[in-house]
Amino acid sequence: MVPALLLMLSVGTVLAGGMSARYGLSWPRRLYWPRPGGIVLHHSASAGMAHGRPVDAALIDHWHEERGWGSATVSGAHHIGYHYVILPDGSVQPGRPEWMLGAHCLGYNDHLGICLVGDFSSSSNPDGRIKPSAPTREQLRALDDLLRSLMHRYGLGPEAIRRHRDLGQTACPGDRFPFDAVIEGLSGEGRGARGD
Repeated sequence: MVPALLLMLSVGTVLAGGMSARYGLSWPRRLYWPRPGGIVLHHSASAGMAHGRPVDAALIDHWHEERGWGSATVSGAHHIGYHYVILPDGSVQPGRPEWMLGAHCLGYNDHLGICLVGDFSSSSNPDGRIKPSAPTREQLRALDDLLRSLMHRYGLGPEAIRRHRDLGQTACPGDRFPFDAVIEGLSGEGRGARGD
């Protein structure tokens, strides 16, 4: 009886460790309380158009499906790893539902993922030919509104908002993304990135 119990505890520990590595340390609380651990900001690392069509949540969903990502629920299959996508014109499109764990940042998938379409990195887009090469004014306004709404809904502060690069080995969302101004705007410490 004792060896079987030890085996069950060992397997449970390994499984919990694996879940924590993939979804974040706070993933168990998402089972009982659907409050995200925070918000992670991304860029699509793409142009606003690909193969003659706009890069949007549907196209990103297709790209993620090709990579083998996805989760099936009663509401359908969701391949896109992000919860929201913000287009260059400021349109906000839903990705996977907010209650669903993301697939956008290893170890932090218990956070909501927001992706702005564009390539904001001077290392992958040094001459800025891939447009948008920096978030548009419309994207920043939409991001500010979305962040304020999510912060209010889930009781999050500006400190709960992180860049992908703060949490993993990546440059995302790029050095042209005005993260400090976005956070200052949310904190009430200046005009922020909106430019209003």
